[in-house]
This record gives sequence, C-alpha cells and structure tokens, in this order.
Amino acid sequence: MVIDLKKYRIVDLSEELVPGTLNTNGEYVHGSEVRRLEIREFIYKPDNTIMHWVETETHIGTHVEFPAHYVRGGKDGTSLPIETFMGEAVGIDLGYKKPGEPLTPEDLEKAGVKSGDIVLIWSPYKGDDRPAISPEAAKWMAEKKIKLLGVDNSIKVEASYELMATHENLLKNDIPIIERLANLNQLKKKRFFFIGLPLRIKNLDSSWIRAVALEELDGE
Repeated sequence: MVIDLKKYRIVDLSEELVPGTLNTNGEYVHGSEVRRLEIREFIYKPDNTIMHWVETETHIGTHVEFPAHYVRGGKDGTSLPIETFMGEAVGIDLGYKKPGEPLTPEDLEKAGVKSGDIVLIWSPYKGDDRPAISPEAAKWMAEKKIKLLGVDNSIKVEASYELMATHENLLKNDIPIIERLANLNQLKKKRFFFIGLPLRIKNLDSSWIRAVALEELDGE
C-alpha cells in the first residue's frame, strides 16, 4: 500500500528550539530554552565532516514521557510497541471552557474519545488561566484505555505537584504523555492521523520527538 501525501494536509506539531551559546567569558547564554540546550561543533577527523556534541536533557521541547519517567523499572521507549506513537487521534480544544476550568470526563465524552485513541488537548489560555487535567479525567482516560495523551503549554498536565494524577493513572498503565506540542490550534479536523516517534535509545525516561498530524483533504 502506498500513501499519497498529496491527499493530506500535514501540520507540524513540534516546537522549534534555538540552542544557547557560550559567551566570551565561557558563560552559558540561554537560547529559546530555560533549560540547558547547547550544541558544540567539531570536525570528525576520519573524513573531515562537520558534527556536533549536544548537551541537554530529555525533557526539552516537544517530548514524550514513558512509564520509566514515573515508575522505577518502568518501560522505556524501546519497550513500548512503535504503534503506540502513531495512529488515529482526536483533538480537543478547551476554548469553550472558562479560564482555569479543568478537563473533565464529560469533556472527553463530548469529544467522542474512544478506546485506542491518541488524545491531543489544547486551550487558548496561558499562565494561571491554563486548565489542568482533573484526576477524574486522568482516571477516565486510563479506564478507556487511550493509547497516548498529548498537550501543549496551554494545558497543565497535573493539577498540582502533590497530585500527579496523569502520571499515576496513565504512565503507570503504560500510556505515554507528550508535552509541549505546538500548532494544535492549526488543526482543522476533529480526527486525524498522528505520528510522534521517539528515539530508539534504551533506558531513557523520555525522548524528543518530531510530531506531525495528517488531515485528509476534503473531497479525497
């Protein structure tokens, strides 16, 4: 089977990151990230090509968190089926809710979330006005057996650091969580095909991804 990409609208859902640099005093100057992201060029002497050392962490930019992030001995990205990170997705725009009003099971039911769905959630709010995922909603998604949860910076993954409801309900049940998606408000369809593949590196608790949505064009 050959997929004709001309029949799809492709939306890049990944953040663009700008690395920091070292100033003349050898001090690190942040780029687009508060957390350290530094690349250092070097010449690979066997063939004189340009390469880079990268100094950063796993939770930077658009990234997916695995069970190993929350559970000691939990699965890393290489231990989960690759199908976990791609498939039919449903988008939920919480712009109809009041600022700070949390995501509830009723919101998920209204959106038609099904078992095996990838669920991507966003809102128009920022800062303290961002909605959080309620413990009830996290439990509902785990019981519904969604495949993957994704949010951008307009959604609080946890109601509080003391109440790690999404991690407790999702990561403990081998349901990964993507954070810092971008451009979700550019999606035009409620359902679409999502791809967000992690690096195949053992023992990572999280991995950077390049996330994209494929929306089937009308009339195709």
